[in-house]
Amino acid sequence: MGRHSYRFAAALAALGLSALAAPSAQAEPAALDGLFALAPGVCANGAVTGSFFRMILPTGDASGPYLQNSDSRCSDQTVTPLSAGTDGGLVSGSYQPQPAAAFDGAGNAQSGRVTTPVRFYGVDFATATNPTDPQTGAGTGLPQLFSEGGRLSGDLSSLGVTWNNQVFNQGSPKPGGGLPGKTSGISGNIDAAGNFVLEWTSQIVGGPFNNFTGLWHLAGQYRGSLPQGAPAAAPIAPPSPASAPAATAAPGGPQAESPAQPGPAPAAGPVTAPAAAQQPQAAPGLATKTVEIPRGQRYPWLVPVLLIVAVAGTGVFFGADRLVRIRR
Repeated sequence: MGRHSYRFAAALAALGLSALAAPSAQAEPAALDGLFALAPGVCANGAVTGSFFRMILPTGDASGPYLQNSDSRCSDQTVTPLSAGTDGGLVSGSYQPQPAAAFDGAGNAQSGRVTTPVRFYGVDFATATNPTDPQTGAGTGLPQLFSEGGRLSGDLSSLGVTWNNQVFNQGSPKPGGGLPGKTSGISGNIDAAGNFVLEWTSQIVGGPFNNFTGLWHLAGQYRGSLPQGAPAAAPIAPPSPASAPAATAAPGGPQAESPAQPGPAPAAGPVTAPAAAQQPQAAPGLATKTVEIPRGQRYPWLVPVLLIVAVAGTGVFFGADRLVRIRR
């Protein structure tokens, strides 16, 4: 009996080790190489769908307050819609660097492979993924996104923004792997049809926007091969036809709400996914995820209050000066 007991105990131990090892093997994130095609940002009825950018003030957090963009065509000008560049969006697994001549004579950004250049306070800004960060001169990680059970993560330390003859790293993590200040890791989700939502924040270090933080929300469809076991797409109603076409941006001030500038994206290829996951063809619910825009976070009273405080401070200063003269 003793020999059989030892064998039984050994078998149980082996089963236990197998059970512990199995979740570890399944939890290994799968690299997603290929194009993450961007859906254009669309503002309507106090909400935004698709891809967009916001800038958090140094005193704020991910919920605001945000800096307003005077050139935004949304009713809430803290939202800047984004649209796909000439490559169709963000490529995971390879760089999309900025050109050697990154600016024109007026300081407008000339990069246009990831996103179409868009106006920000009278000057176009654009994005690129560079092997060497133009702001710090440090090497960056290869832009790479991963999926683990439909949850997205990755390294976008190479992502930079060019604007007004200046460069700002807006990746996550920062070159070298850090997450300074309000910088957050890459997060999001993807379904079996390839529809995805990707979000992160990246605090600016140095320059005129030091300690401001970019909030990035990219949505669209992944055009590469999906790993086995991707979650099925949620049966969400398709978007209305009004949000499908994109209008060209005018160089003037805010206008009626409309999509961002369209980028000439490549033709959509079939998404390679497991046959079992392709059951009904689901609508792109993630790509058209609606983000409500809270009105209370715009702080329109801030500038008048600061003006009143400045006037009051000036009055106190001159009043104190008069008292000193009288005493003399």
